[in-house]
Amino acid sequence: MKQPSTDPSLQRVGFGVVITLVAVSVIIGGMVHATNALHVAASQPTPALISTLSDVPAKLPPRDMLAVQGKRIVDGDGKPVVLVGATDYSLEFTCKGDGHFQLADYQAMRTWGMNTVRITLSSAFWRNLDGRCADYTATVTAAVANAEAAGLFVILALQWDAPFSLPQDATNGGAQCPLPDAKYDVQFWQDIAEIYQSDPRVLFDLFSEPHDIDWSEWETGGMITSACALYPLPHTYQAIGMPALAMKVRTIATSNVIILSGLGWGYDLSGIEASGLAPTSNVLYGTHPFNHTGDNQQPDDWPRAFGSIAASLPVIATEFGSYDCQTSYNAKAIAYFEQLHVSFIAWAWTAGSCDVPSLLSNWSGTPSVPYGVYIRQQMLKLAAKS
Repeated sequence: MKQPSTDPSLQRVGFGVVITLVAVSVIIGGMVHATNALHVAASQPTPALISTLSDVPAKLPPRDMLAVQGKRIVDGDGKPVVLVGATDYSLEFTCKGDGHFQLADYQAMRTWGMNTVRITLSSAFWRNLDGRCADYTATVTAAVANAEAAGLFVILALQWDAPFSLPQDATNGGAQCPLPDAKYDVQFWQDIAEIYQSDPRVLFDLFSEPHDIDWSEWETGGMITSACALYPLPHTYQAIGMPALAMKVRTIATSNVIILSGLGWGYDLSGIEASGLAPTSNVLYGTHPFNHTGDNQQPDDWPRAFGSIAASLPVIATEFGSYDCQTSYNAKAIAYFEQLHVSFIAWAWTAGSCDVPSLLSNWSGTPSVPYGVYIRQQMLKLAAKS
């Protein structure tokens, strides 16, 4: 989650690479205010890990067999499924996270009517850069197991990366670069795909918030020079295009749902709409509407940014929230998501302040007022309908 830096001159381009992948049926799915949250995360306990890997049953019940059919997510019986949940963040910028990845944490999410948790990750921690984070993969896989044990679907999202392998990346998890890099981030997703290729309860959010690029770069990658929204000086790295990364994942995990986010820190999907994409296989397109001060992510821009594409392609709001911690923006957002039959994941499952913004007033699951209270009410109403 990050305030977007949108270039209005960006042009919509075609997606020949994506269409080719569709034709052969192998295409596939802001920076958090970490400075304000690091002191909170550092003070939290290490999670109790119930296992190192998710124990996938030989045959899951149909309700757990997620797939994308047309514009909708469906289960194994073809019944439409709306994913509703929250992002459980912190593992992107601290090695052990905030410690709240236990079964009880995810059971508390269930009491809100949630059926999904989104967990944001760092590829630098995953590869144990400089030997500073040896337990990270065990922490992540145990968090997934705990969430599934509570009855949640799990979205794993690459939020921070570290293509330059700078000394500070080993301790802070990297930063948010404009696109995934062609080496470390590819290996990260190949590892994840190997682990969860037989578990349709796990969805892959390949790169949370592409930014400061155009649609041509989104499609094809290339050499990117950027300070990655955190470093004092820009550096250059080889980025991979989102369709190519999706194809690399799909060669391993043939059936997991994949999520692809748009430009403007994951908000703008309008270039995908203009490309005239044919229906795709098990792909969702992610959007991130927030009421940042001075940006264009307001309700009157939603039809352009992601509403129009939702008429023809499957869309999910993988992040959304309100920085004033009030209800007006969220009420309009949730109503619009429901109108579009779009799944939504609120930001964020943490006990903190409005600068995050936080859904919780404490870690027992008590909602913040009025932000968390309103979102909890809406989630429970939706759960009662399903």
